[in-house]
Amino acid sequence: MGKDLKGKELGRGITQRPDGRYMGRAQVEGRQIVLYDWKLKILRQKLAVAVDEMKRSNLLPELNGKNISLNEWFEEWYAKYKAPTLKNGGSPSYKRRFVNYFGVRIGSKPLTDIRQIHVQTAIADMLEAGRSSKSVREATGILQGCVDAAIANGLMSINPVIGVIVPKCEKVERRVLSVEEQEIFLDYLARTKSWYEELYKFMLLTGMRIGEVGGLQWEDIDFAEKFIYVKRTLSYDYADGRKTMKMTSPKTENSVRKIPFFGETREILERQFNKVKRKREELGARWRQPKEFGNLVFLTSMGSPIGRYSIESDMRYITSQINDMFRTEALYTGMVPKRFERIHPHALRHTFATRCFEKGMTPRAVQEIMGHANYNTTVSYTHVLDDIKSKEAERLGDFLQNKRNDNKIEYEGLLGIM
Repeated sequence: MGKDLKGKELGRGITQRPDGRYMGRAQVEGRQIVLYDWKLKILRQKLAVAVDEMKRSNLLPELNGKNISLNEWFEEWYAKYKAPTLKNGGSPSYKRRFVNYFGVRIGSKPLTDIRQIHVQTAIADMLEAGRSSKSVREATGILQGCVDAAIANGLMSINPVIGVIVPKCEKVERRVLSVEEQEIFLDYLARTKSWYEELYKFMLLTGMRIGEVGGLQWEDIDFAEKFIYVKRTLSYDYADGRKTMKMTSPKTENSVRKIPFFGETREILERQFNKVKRKREELGARWRQPKEFGNLVFLTSMGSPIGRYSIESDMRYITSQINDMFRTEALYTGMVPKRFERIHPHALRHTFATRCFEKGMTPRAVQEIMGHANYNTTVSYTHVLDDIKSKEAERLGDFLQNKRNDNKIEYEGLLGIM
């Protein structure tokens, strides 16, 4: 510990010279720092800044904003800053989002040469090429993080992302099957003996994401207590033109959850078990079920794990077949043909949540079952909640004349709402 002229301790590396000046010394990986100042407070500030800059220069001795391009810095930033914060140490799709949006447009420019106009021009080009405003916003957010780190490391002096204009995301209408559409959909599955009939019904009974359904194993199902445990998700990545499949942790911490059996859940699972068993015996050596993914509940008709793209394709086919049926009916009746709007796997999740609200389940309970990290996501089903609130208001009758109401509130039933 250094001391001043009166013997008072000043801290490590700081002393006071006979002429009254303060001297600060530090060593960073063999490189010496020596600073002087008449004021102790200022010296300490200077020394802290100098040590920090020395550490950064040692980390990136060969880099400066003039000789490193945006693409080169992105790789450095992604490896050291971003990948450690992502699930499983990184995501090829995350990198592709940057490369395909900003990398191909301004990635070759040196960091110090990038200006706001370059970023804004790149954004305009993306939108003109048909990219959605949502995806452009996400890519711009990645660029913002990359640039912030470059500035913090002294590689850029200005932030070219500040002030750029990205159009607001288009509000996408949530696709929910009406009760009538749900009946039409389920009737089609039964009539055509669809291989995925049990899977679709299971999704309508649980609200699980398609990746969670694809990663579900028989060991995750407690038939005694009647609970389904969501522990993992099956995801697909594409790198260098090759598709890879892997098990990862669920989307968020809240996504790890347990879902009670609703309605015909047990019957659906028993049917699925027997159907897969028969198919496996029928195909024998041609059965493709990979052992490394465990004892999966839902598989393709050849035994392969089920991915989002194969289910999306099947749903497109189902939609077209139902619409063909409507057109045929219209030819015989002379009526205008009905139209069955396109559905996708997530629409079944939205439909499950909607049915829960329609049957009077509390938003907090729906949040737990759906695995929503944010309560606002759950209560965003306002079109359903508004209808429920209106019916409840009608049920309560003369609100100010409570003595005339026959309906009594059971307060125990409100537990869990607050």
